[in-house]
Amino acid sequence: MALPAPRAERMSLLLARCAAVVVCAIGGIVLLGWQLPIAQLTQALPGLVSMTPDSAAGALAAGIGLFCNTFRPLRPISRLIGFALVILGLAILFEDLFGFSLGIDQALLRDHILAADAASAGKPLRMVPGITGSLILFGLALLYAKQGRALSAFSQILALVILAQVLIVLAGYVYGVATYYYPFPFTSMSIYGALSGFLLALGLLAASPEYGIAAAIVEQSPAGEMLRRLLPGIVVLPLVIGWFAHQAEVHTYYDSAATLAIFAVASILVLAVFAWTTIGAVRRADRDRNAALMELRGQREWLSTTLGSIGDGVIATDPNGSVLLLNKIAEQMTGWSGPEARGRPIWEVFRVINEGTRKPVDDPALKALRERAVTRLESGALLVTRDDKELPVEHSGSPILGFDGSLAGSVLIFRDVTERRRTAQRQSMLVGELNHRVKNALAIVQSLVQASLRQATSRPAQAMAQTLAERLQALHRAHDLLLESQWSGASLKAMVERELDPYRREGGPKIMIKGPDVLLPPQCTSILAMTLHELATNAVKYGALSHNGGQLGISWKTARGNRLLLTWEERGTLIHVPARRSASSGGFGMQLIDKGIRHNLGGDTKVEFRPAGLYVELNVPLEPSKEPRMKPQKAPAEA
Repeated sequence: MALPAPRAERMSLLLARCAAVVVCAIGGIVLLGWQLPIAQLTQALPGLVSMTPDSAAGALAAGIGLFCNTFRPLRPISRLIGFALVILGLAILFEDLFGFSLGIDQALLRDHILAADAASAGKPLRMVPGITGSLILFGLALLYAKQGRALSAFSQILALVILAQVLIVLAGYVYGVATYYYPFPFTSMSIYGALSGFLLALGLLAASPEYGIAAAIVEQSPAGEMLRRLLPGIVVLPLVIGWFAHQAEVHTYYDSAATLAIFAVASILVLAVFAWTTIGAVRRADRDRNAALMELRGQREWLSTTLGSIGDGVIATDPNGSVLLLNKIAEQMTGWSGPEARGRPIWEVFRVINEGTRKPVDDPALKALRERAVTRLESGALLVTRDDKELPVEHSGSPILGFDGSLAGSVLIFRDVTERRRTAQRQSMLVGELNHRVKNALAIVQSLVQASLRQATSRPAQAMAQTLAERLQALHRAHDLLLESQWSGASLKAMVERELDPYRREGGPKIMIKGPDVLLPPQCTSILAMTLHELATNAVKYGALSHNGGQLGISWKTARGNRLLLTWEERGTLIHVPARRSASSGGFGMQLIDKGIRHNLGGDTKVEFRPAGLYVELNVPLEPSKEPRMKPQKAPAEA
């Protein structure tokens, strides 16, 4: 059955509260009329005194109980009032049966009214049987309202009985026919009592829009629309046709037999018109339903095609974790076909164990249902297929939420990583072989340089061979850093510390390093390693590291655009260098730094020979440059 719309629910509850307020107003006004001699009140509302004080008090209490019933926190009060109404009705019924008074009337009437009543020839003022029965039925209905489906259904049946009772009375007043004790004793009640009973029964039905009659009326479905269209014809039109037929009989236009025939034929015709208009509405609803079914069928075909084209395994479950569907990849990987897996628990179809511990892994679909959150992609798991084969997989789960936020199920996505593992192993072997060959090549070159150094006889040749050996050693250290991270990059902090650690000694120059641990991409590693080596070599020869009183500060930070800003600042240089000297006018080492940063990395260099010492600022992009910033220039021979 379709659920009632939230707006319709609110309107139904509002109707119940309005009915409760009107009943409270009727009971309060009647009690006020009995307590105070207000002539204008009795003139404005003729027949006011026909409702006895105890009937007015019962209506007032019933209205309060109905109002409390529409609020969940106040329902215990509503049930307490319902129990009190049952006790009150039974007490008054006891008075009528055994002919004595329990003092209920005396508590509600003024002394002179009681004296006048006692002096009259009739019986004392007392609640009529019709009102007594209605209060007992309504009290029971309040007691059992919204207490489970069975008790709630019984409560609504009691409300329908009250509606049938008061409609007989109201129809009698409309037709001008007195219904006191005729044709039934329970139809004896005043117009205000009957109106109060009608509002109470209607309000009690409207106070439960989530179940029963009110739910059927307000639900947004073809059945609800048909009921709303037929309801006026079912309730109002027979009363109207009956009134016209009765007037024709009173004015002797027709005899009783003819009146009944006219009433029957008119009811048939009017109800047929209502049914015809309702059939049109049902046809429109049926067309809309067929269109919705066609759209749903198309969406299912689209979903089936989409799931079939996905390269990963997909399994969907209901809120209880039972399998609803799985695509072809999931069928192939788990060994379960769709019809066989449907309805089975997810942990039976998708069995996963930890690759290291061999223990079962928490099912991602159940975890997503439990936590109502997406579970991260996990690796290191083995899928145990239906025929007990094991496949390495990665998997993740996600909850499926309805439009109203309710949990509709979960979806599990997993993939076979066997081939990817093999590729990674082959790649690891190739990288290891490449690293081995590169280290061997560097070692051979270093051996040749060392041999040349030993055989060199002139001082310039020895100095050149020593410089070349140190530069090769710097490249070797950079290569080691890349090996440690599997060529994913190198730590700038580790690179700076390894380059400057040989110059740290007790009582020696002060070296300060400051900056975050930035991961350099592979294309930057060797060039920055050579740059740091050249700067450190110059500082040892001519700068702050050449004597114990020198100070060297290296700091860096990342800037907008994923760029690295590195500063090298020396203080305490003993050799005076002109401040205007630039990198391009320096030796081969400085030119190597400038060209490596600018041409190979697309960065900027700033070199100043200040009176206190050398100041170098590097601005390097941490992403590969698409084209060189400047054309390479021939380096002049080192002076």
